[in-house]
Amino acid sequence: MRHLIFNIIIVLISISSNAQEFSGIIKYEIRHNWIKKINAVEYLSKSEKEKSAYMWGHTDEYTEDAILYFNNNISVYEEVDEENRSGSWSSRSKEYTIYRNIEENTTYDLIREVNKLFVIEDEIQNQNWKILNDIKEIAGHICMDALYKDPIKGNSIIAWFALDMPVSFGPDRFGGLPGMILEVDINQGAMTISAKKIEEKNVDEFLVKPKHKKRIKYFKEDDYKKLISDQIEQAKKTERPYFWRIRY
Repeated sequence: MRHLIFNIIIVLISISSNAQEFSGIIKYEIRHNWIKKINAVEYLSKSEKEKSAYMWGHTDEYTEDAILYFNNNISVYEEVDEENRSGSWSSRSKEYTIYRNIEENTTYDLIREVNKLFVIEDEIQNQNWKILNDIKEIAGHICMDALYKDPIKGNSIIAWFALDMPVSFGPDRFGGLPGMILEVDINQGAMTISAKKIEEKNVDEFLVKPKHKKRIKYFKEDDYKKLISDQIEQAKKTERPYFWRIRY
C-alpha cells in the first residue's frame, strides 16, 4: 500500500513539474563533525582514530553556510562565507560553485581541491539512489528519504527530498531525485547539509555559470573521479584521512 501511495505521489509531482514555474532560494547549513568523519574512514587504524580524537576532540564540530538558487531547469549552489547581516541573500562566495542545467543536460562546476582550481564540464551524472520508506518534515516540507553508497569515498549517504518541490536538484553535487533535496546526511552525522530557509522568488539573475579570473583546468566527470580516487589511494598509503586534501 505504501509503495502504491509513493507511486501516486511521483506521478503528481511529475504533473506539477510540467504545469508550473518553480523558482527560489534555499539556505543550507553545513555541519561537520571531525570525530565522526575520522571514525568513518575504514582504512584508518584504531590507534590513528584515537590519536585524531585526542587532537581534534575539543573542536570536533563546526558549521558553514551555503545557498542554492533554482528554477525548473537550472540550479546554482554556492558555499558562502556569511549571510548579509541585513537579512538579504547577498553573500561572499567561496571557490565552490555547482551549476546544473537540466534542459541542456550539462554541468559546469567550479571546485578548488588539492590546492588547484578546476572546472568539471560534462553531462549531468546523478547518484544512483535507492528510494526508502521513511518520511519527515524539513523546513516546513514533507520529505522522503533515499540511500546512496559512494563507490569512491565509501560514504553512506541519506538524502531527504521534498515531495511538494518538483525539481530534481539539491545541495552540493547531489541531485536526480523526484523532488528537491532538503537534507543530506553523510555517515550518520559526520557531515550534514540541511535546509534552514526557503524562499520562492524569481532568481534568474543568479542562474548563470560561475565566473573565474584565475587560470583553471577543465575536467570531464571521469577525470575528476580519477583525481579523487588517486588522492584517496595516496592517503591510504600514509594512513591519513583523505579529506585533508579533498572534500569529504
